[in-house]
Amino acid sequence: MKEKNPKSSQVSKPFFLRSESASSTVVGAVLLLAIIVMVFSVVRLGYIPEWKNDAEYSHMNDVWGDMTELKSKIDLMTIVMASDPDSSNTVTMNVPFHMGGGDVPLIGTIKSSGTLSVANNEECKMKVTAVSNEENWSKTIQYGTVSYASQNRYYVDQNFIYEGGALILSQGERSSMMLYPSIRFSRSPANEYDVSIHVVEIAKSVYAPPDVISSNTGCSLRLTGNEFRSLYDSDKDSSGNISSFTLTVNTDYPDAWSLYLNETIADARITDDTTITKNENNVSLTFPSGSGGNDLDRLYVSKTRIKVEPGIGI
Repeated sequence: MKEKNPKSSQVSKPFFLRSESASSTVVGAVLLLAIIVMVFSVVRLGYIPEWKNDAEYSHMNDVWGDMTELKSKIDLMTIVMASDPDSSNTVTMNVPFHMGGGDVPLIGTIKSSGTLSVANNEECKMKVTAVSNEENWSKTIQYGTVSYASQNRYYVDQNFIYEGGALILSQGERSSMMLYPSIRFSRSPANEYDVSIHVVEIAKSVYAPPDVISSNTGCSLRLTGNEFRSLYDSDKDSSGNISSFTLTVNTDYPDAWSLYLNETIADARITDDTTITKNENNVSLTFPSGSGGNDLDRLYVSKTRIKVEPGIGI
């Protein structure tokens, strides 16, 4: 009698058919990859644009600081040359510029860029005309500009323009004057008005590098004070009383200049006889002396000439 082999009655099966570990590993890997892709997409679409926008906004603040430093140093050079005429061509300063920014470490290293330009063309000019009962006086000053134009990827583009001693912010079709030029209306002890108009003329050097620099790293401007000149003083240069004077500014930003001049007139409490007209490319202010109590005691006009040389590197 033969003994039964208990193992012979069992059907042997391969080991891999009875194990589910391989399929679990694949499913887990797929789920992990899906989670990683989902997280990356959420960060890429939802967070990185905001981070980049904030970084470019911070860069615009840095550029604004550079432009205010430019105006501050030119004002300081003007004071030095006005007090010591022999200091002309010896007063020099450097202004570094943050041309590019808006990068986020590791996840958004691409920087935005900007363009810095120095120009002195015939369109940018300021004219002052004084009318008296003896003779008229007129002077036109071609003042020039220093401007920065951003090339942002996320934050709105902005232009900063220094012209005639004023610092203007232009955004789209709107412009506003952020820092004022040296145009002052003040009352004298005799209850008359003293008017002071000071213009900053930007001069280019024939030996300087290109007048337009586009970069995403940095550059600098070298400032050299050429001269301070008194152009007109009614107390010395006029033999008669001034009946009126007119200030005309040719500019690409008439809204900014018009608003500034209106605020200046309002702050000085000058009557409505003073007229301000705004056209497409110029703004004009006319001050009639002796009309409505607006007696002009003194008109003083001066200018500073600053040579501006752009260069790579900070």
